[in-house]
Amino acid sequence: MATVRVVRVAFIIVSLLVVALIGLVYWNYRGDIHQARERVSTGSQIVQTPCGPIEYAIAGDGPAVLVVHGAGGGFDQGLEFARTLAGSGFRVIAMSRFGYLRTPLPADASAAAQADAHACLLDALNLPAAAIVGASAGAPSSMQFALRHPQRCTALVLLVPAATCRDPVMHHRCKLRPAPRSCSIPR
Repeated sequence: MATVRVVRVAFIIVSLLVVALIGLVYWNYRGDIHQARERVSTGSQIVQTPCGPIEYAIAGDGPAVLVVHGAGGGFDQGLEFARTLAGSGFRVIAMSRFGYLRTPLPADASAAAQADAHACLLDALNLPAAAIVGASAGAPSSMQFALRHPQRCTALVLLVPAATCRDPVMHHRCKLRPAPRSCSIPR
């Protein structure tokens, strides 16, 4: 009888500790989410374009570099990613892709439509051309930008590109080629 009571008390104490631990984790999680929301709710602007509203932020001065983030971020990821460029004489334009942060998801969210939105953003900022850096899931629209708007693309840089070649007719053109040993963006 006494062992049942000890087990019951131990179970209650452990249960209370688990509930307290879950509460503490939840409290910290809510604080982290609040900080993240504060971070992404400031420092950016939304511009109305023919391609729809686009959220973006600018850092630095010099030749324009459009940074296209991957999954799991928005303009904030692009700014963080390109902080060194912004401090090294480049004008970094970090935008939020379709469906991220305050850029809405349109009916056509294809890489081609997103590439056209990159051009719309450059138009809205009165920039004739820019280098484009596509990171991860930002690579497909960056490649499409270079293909669809070659006169507007001064350079294309792909970092850990999340891209595939699904067209069997064009598959031979999709083979990876070694990157040049060094690359620079013209000033």
